[in-house]
Amino acid sequence: MDIKYLQFLQKLRVSAPNWFNKLIQLITDTAGGFFIVIIPMIIFFCINKKKGEFVLLSLAVASVLNAFIKNIFCVYRPWMRSELIKPTAKAIKGAGGYSFPSGHTQGSASAFGSTAFVFRNKKLISILCVCLVLLVAFSRNYLGVHTPQDVLVGMLEAAVVIFLTYIIQKKTDTSEKRNLIFYCITVFTIVFATAFMCLKKYPIDHDIAGNVLIDPSHAISSFTSKAGLLIGTLTAWMLEEKFIAFNTDDLNMKTKIVRFVIAAIVFLPTAIFAAAVSSLLPIGWISAFTQNMILYFCVIFFPPLIFTRIETRSRSLNQNVNTGNS
Repeated sequence: MDIKYLQFLQKLRVSAPNWFNKLIQLITDTAGGFFIVIIPMIIFFCINKKKGEFVLLSLAVASVLNAFIKNIFCVYRPWMRSELIKPTAKAIKGAGGYSFPSGHTQGSASAFGSTAFVFRNKKLISILCVCLVLLVAFSRNYLGVHTPQDVLVGMLEAAVVIFLTYIIQKKTDTSEKRNLIFYCITVFTIVFATAFMCLKKYPIDHDIAGNVLIDPSHAISSFTSKAGLLIGTLTAWMLEEKFIAFNTDDLNMKTKIVRFVIAAIVFLPTAIFAAAVSSLLPIGWISAFTQNMILYFCVIFFPPLIFTRIETRSRSLNQNVNTGNS
């Protein structure tokens, strides 16, 4: 049934105008790479810190869960299961690892779904976010890289994690001790899950040319890269709360822009540094974990450290000027 549905969409894609197919590819690209992290970062630094934390945590936890489930079920991509399915070359390039559940769908549902939830009083934002999630889910089927059940479970994952994040944030919001307990539980769970990922057996099948369909080492690295994202985010979150504790109250547009620019400036050298450090590590899954852990820790922790000092100094200078004028 799922293959027949993908064949139907494939016929539509073949007969559709080129501009429409490019538009669908653009939609699916919004859920891949750094784009789905940019919006949570903007919310976190510039709009509402607590809501930004919620979106970041929802995205990070659901990403780990998605990678874990992928490596448990080890479901091959549609075109690997049936020669009738022929996705576009660009879509295949962006579709690594196992198929079930859809990582792109989960990513968009986590980032934009949680954004819709925290801004549920702003109907336009919520509607736009939900529409984008549905469009991304459809695009994965349309491009032939995921089955309907892949995208449905991807959305379900995100919804469950958003609900759990709501409970976790309520429980830990005003308690440093509970934050620490949650952090320790998360680290223990990641260690246990990583050991399990490394020890479990994976299917090893080959295509007509004799190439391995899915390399188990790449599947493990995919999981640990998401684990690095989660641990880096949580570590930065805890240390920021303890040593910086910035806020987003009553920010003017100039301050918001400066904060965003600082975060963007921090990102590039951090990404280069994280990639350089991880390249020195001989084991792939450790390298993947280290790269994302360094990257997301630095991107979340250091911009607040920088812009709070700048803002504090600016306020101090303004007070001195006002005092001198009076």
